Amino acid sequence: MGIKHLLLVFLIMLISTSLLAQVDFESDTPAPGNLRFTWIHGSVSAMANTDVRIQVHRYNEHTYMLRQNPATHWEAPFMYLLMGNQRAVLLDTGATEEAEYFPLRQVVDGVLQRWTYAQGVDMPELVVMPLGSDQSQNAGIGQFSDRPNTILVTPDADSRGSVLENELLDLGGRVLQVLPTPGLDSAAVSLYDAWAELLFTGNAFYPGRLVIRDFPAYRTSLQALVDLTASQTVSNIFGGRIEMTEHPGLDYRLRANYRPDERVLQLQTQHLESALLAVTLMNGATDIRIMDDFILMHGVGRGARDWGYPVFIPEAFQNVNTR
Repeated sequence: MGIKHLLLVFLIMLISTSLLAQVDFESDTPAPGNLRFTWIHGSVSAMANTDVRIQVHRYNEHTYMLRQNPATHWEAPFMYLLMGNQRAVLLDTGATEEAEYFPLRQVVDGVLQRWTYAQGVDMPELVVMPLGSDQSQNAGIGQFSDRPNTILVTPDADSRGSVLENELLDLGGRVLQVLPTPGLDSAAVSLYDAWAELLFTGNAFYPGRLVIRDFPAYRTSLQALVDLTASQTVSNIFGGRIEMTEHPGLDYRLRANYRPDERVLQLQTQHLESALLAVTLMNGATDIRIMDDFILMHGVGRGARDWGYPVFIPEAFQNVNTR
């Protein structure tokens, strides 16, 4: 076989490999996901904790869930790493700056290296995009400041506009819909992934204490999320943290870093509908509404529930929804 024939065979193999590496993110069949596992839950003594600093779970082949160890930071925030054919995006960056205690970049690079090897592709461009301005979502972003082939997106309209087109983030076939969801945080956004049928709500909606700072904006945000779920199929809603126990209406004490009986992370569309109904009934009043899976708080701070249910609920907030 001549050199020309060898080059032709090599070119065909190269093209074939490239085509095989392309994932069809527009399939009519939703991508399945695995939630059959347990998150690490910290320890009584944070200093004595021996668990990994960042727990990584493979939800599916192109979607990874990361969680900061509660012993490292009591908010124990979640982060999400999503891959497309040209780009990957890291949603939120945890609550700790120092890589020594919270090696986020090292863990993300490790996941991406294993993923590229398994897929037979080059390292994709990485977009690092916090979903809000809370410290628990932004602290680790500086670890990526000198990382090659990386775009840092700060939680403001101009920075987000540099990677979004018509409120869409295209990872290369895998297109994420972005919608503003302020109310708890004026800079908050949520993302919908049609391929995996997942809704990422960051700190705008999660199983915990939802402290409303801008009531009209939050009601509008919940309505927008409910409208989205009416037009799109949502298998799971993934928020930024867990503050509820597995017992209905019972939350953990503020700053607790030992959580042996946590509620599961995922919420469903009916939880959004219940939140919208409860917020509508609150009608802007100073109130605390204790629901089975989250707690709505308006006109008070997170410390109003410092000791968890049912201890120290101010008498003014005791109503039919207080257990």
